[in-house]
Amino acid sequence: MASKGKPKTRWSRERGIAFLEHLALSSNVAASERVARLPRGAAYRQRRKDADFARAWDEALREGYGRLEAAMLDRAINGVKVVKAFANGVTETKLEFSERIQMLLYNAHRERVLGPAASGAESARERLAAKLAEMNRRAGDEG
Repeated sequence: MASKGKPKTRWSRERGIAFLEHLALSSNVAASERVARLPRGAAYRQRRKDADFARAWDEALREGYGRLEAAMLDRAINGVKVVKAFANGVTETKLEFSERIQMLLYNAHRERVLGPAASGAESARERLAAKLAEMNRRAGDEG
């Protein structure tokens, strides 16, 4: 008996390439499956079966997130042109800067740029070492 419903689309190398290319541009798995004309979940199944495809998927996502970060960085540094139209027909154009995007990027890169001390890691270690030294001193005085 023939199955009813949507015909199954078979995985192919060409569809895999189309999926990965779109994934690198969008970082969106569902949209990339649609562009590659794959059924929902097919890419995840292929990823579980094929280690090479899984590595290519990870590389495509790294590229996609790199593009996203570059776009966010551009907006954080150069701002976004916003045009406001008023009822009297006058328009006003100004640059707006998102402090939220700026803080996200700053926090994401702070430790790499400024070193471990920027994250408070060294000061936390120093505080812990001082506390342990104080406990050892007290233990020595009492015993």
